[in-house]
Amino acid sequence: MRKLRFFFFSQFIVFFLAGRSFALEPKLVEPVPADPGAVLSYPLEKWRDRRYEVFRWDIFPEILIFDTASYAVQDRLFKRLAFFVEKAGFRGRLASDAEIADLHGWNAHDYRAEDLAAFFEAARKNNFPLLAEELELEALLLNENILRRDAASQIVPGRGAIISLSRESDRTDRALRPRFMVHEGFHGLYFIDEDFRNFCRMRWEAFPAPAKKFLLSFFDFQAYDTKDTNLVINEFMAHVLQQPVAQAAWYFGEYQPNRMIATSPWRRSSLPEKEEISRDGKPYWPEIASAFTAEGEAFSRYVNQRWGLAAGRGWRSREPPSNWLIILLSFFFLHYS
Repeated sequence: MRKLRFFFFSQFIVFFLAGRSFALEPKLVEPVPADPGAVLSYPLEKWRDRRYEVFRWDIFPEILIFDTASYAVQDRLFKRLAFFVEKAGFRGRLASDAEIADLHGWNAHDYRAEDLAAFFEAARKNNFPLLAEELELEALLLNENILRRDAASQIVPGRGAIISLSRESDRTDRALRPRFMVHEGFHGLYFIDEDFRNFCRMRWEAFPAPAKKFLLSFFDFQAYDTKDTNLVINEFMAHVLQQPVAQAAWYFGEYQPNRMIATSPWRRSSLPEKEEISRDGKPYWPEIASAFTAEGEAFSRYVNQRWGLAAGRGWRSREPPSNWLIILLSFFFLHYS
């Protein structure tokens, strides 16, 4: 009788563990080939998972695009990565859920294969408890060869990059998702194209000192690790390219400086002494505006010649996304209100 009970108990344990293993097996999906402009308006009812959908940039297939239903879903996939890869004071270490629970990650993300490998290998070596979504991400990246396992089962970089944005951005400002897509898309190109990286570095090294001083203070204000030169150059490029050239003067010469010093008045010292008053009655720094306009023109010319893209447009079609009128109205409302 005792042996019989043990048999049934042992079978139950095997069944239970098998069930857990099956339940925890990350599901793999084939990314949907798409142009970034099409991703912005891809119907939610076509998503294969109500939490997120995964796309493959059609002309740069090594770049995957994640579109998430909410910031909360996006955080479960990428928040810990953001701190490990980019956040000052956290870079290179695995933060616990409790440690970063009340801290802001990013509203959109971008990661190269090398940083993804470093993150997941650190978790493997330290037996760190990752979230289910992070394990799904790891399995997908291994399946897509953005990550690989070497002969010693260590996680090493393959080739490619990932970017992410969220549908929740539309709930606050319909201009955000297109801007995030452009910003993150150019990050993806920076990760996979050496000539582009070299061009970005050349522009950064020649960038006027007053504008560079402001931008480094602005990045520090945003909690980027400004000691990482590669990160700084990558963000410099993406911030310059995320909006059309015509918007650069206002965005960098007025909007962001005023936003920064409203929260941190002491950062006024990072701006040139000479300021003017814009037509909407706000402080305006013409030297900063001029420098960023020139960069916008140079970067836009480069990406147009290379790939047919432009500042403010990270998709091939010159026809804007369907919500472009809303985007333009949002910009003019911000500019003239």
